[in-house]
Amino acid sequence: MIFLVDDDVDDQEIFLLTMQDTGADVECEFACDGIQALEKLGGDSYQPHLIFIDINMPKMNGMELLVELKQNPRLVKTPIYMYSTSDQKEIVTKCMELGASGFMKKSPDINELRRDFSQLIDSRMAS
Repeated sequence: MIFLVDDDVDDQEIFLLTMQDTGADVECEFACDGIQALEKLGGDSYQPHLIFIDINMPKMNGMELLVELKQNPRLVKTPIYMYSTSDQKEIVTKCMELGASGFMKKSPDINELRRDFSQLIDSRMAS
């Protein structure tokens, strides 16, 4: 199970299609903002294998959500990746300091995005 928190429905669809294109047998779930993500992740039965968080969202931005999720003992071992159009060094550094497992830039190039996701999923499945 892969969980994406992103307020842009088009980005959610691109994410889903890209994940399906990787050939990995993964199921995707979505939340439109940090508040909805906290509600979905608050139950004991919901345990994603990977979480991706967009940085720029209404109500609660991605970095605020990352901080909240890192305080949840049930999610301590769940890899959380920031997923954003902005990959400015300061932003990436701040996300890593807050506990992100990594950072993936949203690419307009579907082939590049598919390759990046494939590599990430392969490395996660191997570990």
